[in-house]
Amino acid sequence: MRMTISDIARLANVSKSAVSIVLNDKPGVSRETRSRILAIIKKYNYNPSHLAKSLAARETKSIGLIIKEIDNPYFTKLMRGVYDACSQLGYSVLLGSSELSPVRETEIVNTLVSKRVDGLVISPLHSEEANFTYLSNLLNDNYPLVLLGTVTNYSTNVVDIDNTKAAYDAVTYLIQKGHTRIAHLAGPLWSGHGQKRLDGYQQALIDHKISIEKNYIVPVEPYTPDGYQAAKELFSKTIQHPTAVFCYNDLVAIGVINALTEMKIDVPEKVSVMGFDNIDFGMYVRIPLTTVQMPAYEIGKAGAKLLVKQINHSSMPLNEKVTLKHKIIERDSVFKHTSK
Repeated sequence: MRMTISDIARLANVSKSAVSIVLNDKPGVSRETRSRILAIIKKYNYNPSHLAKSLAARETKSIGLIIKEIDNPYFTKLMRGVYDACSQLGYSVLLGSSELSPVRETEIVNTLVSKRVDGLVISPLHSEEANFTYLSNLLNDNYPLVLLGTVTNYSTNVVDIDNTKAAYDAVTYLIQKGHTRIAHLAGPLWSGHGQKRLDGYQQALIDHKISIEKNYIVPVEPYTPDGYQAAKELFSKTIQHPTAVFCYNDLVAIGVINALTEMKIDVPEKVSVMGFDNIDFGMYVRIPLTTVQMPAYEIGKAGAKLLVKQINHSSMPLNEKVTLKHKIIERDSVFKHTSK
């Protein structure tokens, strides 16, 4: 019959909590009591299960990961980064996806906390409906937490890139290729990155003394059909067509390329298209996509490592910021523009 923590406590004539203290190598018992418990453990070759030790220490060696969309290629890479880091560090991962619902996001947070995960990595939603009460509660409790993207007015651990600078660099790259009529298919409010990328787009135009055309800024949901439809509408209007389109993400950019091809508008000879994220599929579309690399895998990995660091050092302030590097990936969808 397998020995239990209760058996060890009975043989040592101590409480179960005293045995738990010794098993987890924590202070709180006398040297004599510790020696007696360790002697019994050695005599009976007691090897406590990981779960039993975790429960005794009020730790489960698990973290919660909350993403926005389970079928988005960006989040697939991000999840892999979190899972790989946690595997190396001895943690398991419980996954939840808000599927763009603020209510569901809060419900998942509450569920994971109730399951006693040791901390949370969250890719938070941003919208007028977003409710950050859960975030306030977690921060008030000094709960181990890492956000993948900044939430304004909340100071906590964050891992991200500089989205404003990344968009600025992307538009500057298009300008250096000779483009001055650059449209932007801008991202949704819930992304958290949409406004920052719009800011970067506009600032690049201003700094290069190019006027901002309101007709060239088109809000769009971040999916291929939405990029397709937005491009159809933009290039069907009787305005001067842009010679380049900077897209909120790669899925939108792929939709733009499909629409332009259908409209017999050559990509990239007539219109260059630039994405954002560098999803794997972007290499294999009919015109391989020039894009900004969003290091999703590295973001996930860094987020998990930072969370475990917080878990293991509970007195560490919740305000560490990790900003990873972005870079432009040059392929075939951007062409040097020459005025005629």
